[in-house]
Amino acid sequence: MRIYEEQEIMDMKPQELTALLYQAFLEKLRASIKALEEGDAVGSNYLLQGCNDILERLGAGINYKAGIIADQLEALYSFCAETLIEANIKKDKALMEQVLTIMENISQAWSAAMEISDMETGSNNKLGSYEDHLYYQPANVDIAE
Repeated sequence: MRIYEEQEIMDMKPQELTALLYQAFLEKLRASIKALEEGDAVGSNYLLQGCNDILERLGAGINYKAGIIADQLEALYSFCAETLIEANIKKDKALMEQVLTIMENISQAWSAAMEISDMETGSNNKLGSYEDHLYYQPANVDIAE
């Protein structure tokens, strides 16, 4: 994962920070699965704890003005956090992969929403477009494969 300068992070818009959190989560979870496959239960545990920390931050950043999508995201984050705790206790790769699939889909949907927002308004008003597009239009997120 790319290491960001403090000023780069401070200059990011909230939706860009969210995308960065998704990226970090996915990288940590993939690394945790790899560590588990290699028999490194301690390393896997450490990475899963980091994943749950990120989920907590994502949950804290939910804007409930978004309506039902905010409630659904909160439920998905809670489900993922609980599933990762269970996966960590049981050392269950299948549970970890289940969460990976869910979060990959959410991350892809988030990136697509940001791209649409950028195309609709240009880079000058990303936050306003984000609110218009994501808050008031129904989102269609398919998390099942």
